[in-house]
Amino acid sequence: MRSLLLLNGSPRGSRSNSMRMLARVAEGWQAAGGAAPQVLHLAVKADFERAVAAFAQADTVLLGLPLYTDSMPALVLAWIEAVGRAGGRPTLGFLVQSGFPEALHSRPLERYLEKLARRLGAPYAGTIVRGGGEALQTLPDRACRGLWARLRTLGGQLARDGRFDPGTLRAVAGVERFGRVAGALVAAAVRLPITQFYWNAQLRRSGAWGRRFAAPYASPQGGGTSVAEAN
Repeated sequence: MRSLLLLNGSPRGSRSNSMRMLARVAEGWQAAGGAAPQVLHLAVKADFERAVAAFAQADTVLLGLPLYTDSMPALVLAWIEAVGRAGGRPTLGFLVQSGFPEALHSRPLERYLEKLARRLGAPYAGTIVRGGGEALQTLPDRACRGLWARLRTLGGQLARDGRFDPGTLRAVAGVERFGRVAGALVAAAVRLPITQFYWNAQLRRSGAWGRRFAAPYASPQGGGTSVAEAN
């Protein structure tokens, strides 16, 4: 049976949304006859080192990661740089999820990851893109049954065909881009205090509430544009 190396590139480790989604892909992989995958978390130092060594030995590698303000986490970039020197040409697939509700935010990173597979000389299985991933922290499993089923389908495709079906990838991605009316409604909704409750709680939990309006890149003379103003 083909081997699958499942890499979680989220700094949150095993508690992450990326891992919840990867686990469903792995279920589909095994249901289609694939061997139980090796699971490593790049946020764990010992796992990071094993993940570099295991890359060259695996038949198939699936790397899952969150999108942080249109970019990948630094630990994922460090792993990419390390495996580029380590060698190995497994079939390479990716999973990119983000808190942004629209899938289009992840498309530039998707294009980079496809190019990365080519540069490594690895067969490219495709990239699973999903917006609105932060909701998985609070939604019960029953509310995610449709998404879980599609992710299992993708896992089965990876085991049988060595790649993801484009139609299933589109179904998993969800909303690609809001229309004009929906976009205006969402823009209005995010300004409501109840919408900001979760993020305000995160700021307080991390001790950053008192610095939430900090503008570290503003001009000392006041002539520049602060990060808050630019956004």
